Amino acid sequence: MYKEKKTGIILTAAIIALIISFSCDRKADPGIKIGLAEVNYKPDVGLDLVGNYRGDDYASRGIHDSLYAKALVAEDGNGEKVAVLSVDICNLSKESVNFMREYIGSQSDIRPENIMIMATHTHSGPRSGLDAPKAKEFLTRAAGAVLLANERLMPTIISAGKSQETRISHNRRLRAKDGTTHMCWEKLEPGYIIEPWGSIDPEVITLSFEQEGKETGVLVNFGCHATTLTGNNWLYSADYPGYLAEAVKRVKGKDFVSMFCNGCCGNVTQVDYRIGFPDTFQECQRIGYMLGVSAMEAMENSKPVSGYTVAASREMVPLDRINISDERLEWAKKIMKIVEKEGMPPIQADGMPDAFYAKSWIEMREKQDIIDSAEVMVIRIGDIAFVGLPGEIFNEFGIDIKAKSPCRNTIVTGLTNDTKAYFPTKVSFTQGPEGYTPYITGYETTPGSTRYETGSGEKLAESAVNQLKSIF
Repeated sequence: MYKEKKTGIILTAAIIALIISFSCDRKADPGIKIGLAEVNYKPDVGLDLVGNYRGDDYASRGIHDSLYAKALVAEDGNGEKVAVLSVDICNLSKESVNFMREYIGSQSDIRPENIMIMATHTHSGPRSGLDAPKAKEFLTRAAGAVLLANERLMPTIISAGKSQETRISHNRRLRAKDGTTHMCWEKLEPGYIIEPWGSIDPEVITLSFEQEGKETGVLVNFGCHATTLTGNNWLYSADYPGYLAEAVKRVKGKDFVSMFCNGCCGNVTQVDYRIGFPDTFQECQRIGYMLGVSAMEAMENSKPVSGYTVAASREMVPLDRINISDERLEWAKKIMKIVEKEGMPPIQADGMPDAFYAKSWIEMREKQDIIDSAEVMVIRIGDIAFVGLPGEIFNEFGIDIKAKSPCRNTIVTGLTNDTKAYFPTKVSFTQGPEGYTPYITGYETTPGSTRYETGSGEKLAESAVNQLKSIF
């Protein structure tokens, strides 16, 4: 009898210990909560459009399709939170990003330094500088997507998938027979171009979210300029990312959140130079729907990811500015004298006139000895990494970062947390003869399009890889 009682006591104690142990494990390893939201941020009609040279008139005329801000908030068992916000807009300056971060931080328990904000890079969205009319109003509405996502946190199964899309993106820097670099939007004689100078990144990465047994959203990462609509369009539009969302929603349902995070697309476009530059909404739809099919293929092949850590890391990387030589300065002053007499050149579909560069070179000369800095950010959500790079960074950097990342599911985005113009690769600065007038080695490598010395993009990529190794 005593033996049986003693055995029962020991067994009961063992069960209690197991329950306590299991409870402790659950508390330390509780999983990740995710919140998703999208908000139509409704900029007023009449505000200036950004992304193309339009002479003296940039005012929007109406709305073709709505502009959205889409957010993901993640929380781990210890209450640590991070947020990713994607906005249908051309770019966001550091000042605008900080304004949105501070607003979100003041209205929630998410720390501003844990918020990553990126532009989809549509060239049919409003000017976002804090000094632009009503910018603070629509940026506040856009930031509200994070607040709404924060209210919707719930346990979530996250699945990562990948596919390849090679049909819709092209390297826009073209190697000519005479060794010069030309751009895909130029009028070029047949046979003059040999091949593109660089690569594309065809990888489509998706994160699918299942909540309470139901698919509720997807995040799609792919790198390509959203420049289907040129300066001939005067209506607000999300460009092909808007049609990507439309395509996914037509399959998954209107309440399904489809969030687009543009990759490293500085030298990648939707334009095939051999065909031309169709700038219609039908072309936007074609590209968006094709990308939608590839995204759904990746979703179909996706597998659940593990890990329960939520964390964020940031580094301000010092950058040397481009030196504007005396020869360049003289050229710029001559051009500006012509502008003073004749005014700015008329509207053009893409690229920039000499007057744009002349003005930029004069401004750059005044600051060329002042070292600048740019933010590189890494977010970890379980076994998923987000790398946010500033400006329009070349696709080769994204490919390199993903190859070196210790995290299998690494999403790299450009135009994140700041604008900062273009970040070309070192080799791209050598792709053509030297000279002082624009476009000698291509649009992106011309001072004014880029503002930092050769090797700056490599510095940003190195920071990203180091932070990834640290946070993982």
